[in-house]
Amino acid sequence: MKQNISLVIATISAIALSSLPALAKGKKDDGKISGTYGCARFDTNGNGILDPNEKEALLKAFSEGDSALKLLDTNNDGKLDEAELAVIKLPAPTKKK
Repeated sequence: MKQNISLVIATISAIALSSLPALAKGKKDDGKISGTYGCARFDTNGNGILDPNEKEALLKAFSEGDSALKLLDTNNDGKLDEAELAVIKLPAPTKKK
């Protein structure tokens, strides 16, 4: 019985760990948990960079409890610091015609 439980736990762990690289890539931002953590919506000018006013909007959403953004708080201090913001990967800038 204990071996069966260990096998189930090991299988679940392996599945969970195998999905992490896919989450980290975050090729598109659909607002769900991905490499961008739903942050592309804050890049209002589409330049691929969070400008100061865009960071301010992101921080406001974080403080209001945006669940996707909570994953950015890696040190669990309830705040987002510059190091935590630096890991955000935004989609490439949109080309202007």
